[in-house]
Amino acid sequence: MRARLLVCAWLAVAVSGPARADSKDPDPDAPAPAPPPTAPAEGTPKKIGLDVLLNPGAVAPQPTGKYYGGKDQKAWEDEFRRAREEVSDLEGKVEAGTKHLRSAAGGEWNYSPAGGEPTDPEVLKLRAQLRRDRQSLETSRQRLRDLDVEASLAGVPEEWRNPH
Repeated sequence: MRARLLVCAWLAVAVSGPARADSKDPDPDAPAPAPPPTAPAEGTPKKIGLDVLLNPGAVAPQPTGKYYGGKDQKAWEDEFRRAREEVSDLEGKVEAGTKHLRSAAGGEWNYSPAGGEPTDPEVLKLRAQLRRDRQSLETSRQRLRDLDVEASLAGVPEEWRNPH
C-alpha cells in the first residue's frame, strides 16, 4: 500500500510539470516557452488507468488452452507417453533377460552340485541383472500410478491420460 502511495505521489509530481531544483527565478526578458504540441485531432486521447501505470506489462497474453495442475494437454500427454514407454521398454528387457537366463542356465531345473543354486558366474550375473531390471520395472510402474493419481487430483480429462 505504501509503495502505491509513493508511486502515486511521483506520478502526480511528474504530471504537474517539470520542476527543477536548480532553476532560478525566470528572466522577465526571456521569450515565453513554446506551448507543448497538441494531440492529433483524429480522436480523443486514450486515458490510462492507474493500474496500468502501476503494473506495466504485468498482464501478459495467456494461451487459450486449458491448464490442469500447471500443465496443458500436450505436457500431460507427453508425460504419460514417456512413462508408458519406460514401462514397456523395461517389460521387454525383463522378458529378454528371463529368456537369456533360462538358456544360459540350461532350463528351469538346472541345479549345481553345491546345493541347488547355480554357481556359474554368467548365470549369477544374469540373475543380478534381471533382479535390477525387475526393480526398475516396479519403480516405473509406481511412477506411472503416481502420475495417474496426480492427474486425477488435478482434474485432468481422461482423454489426456490415455493414448489415442
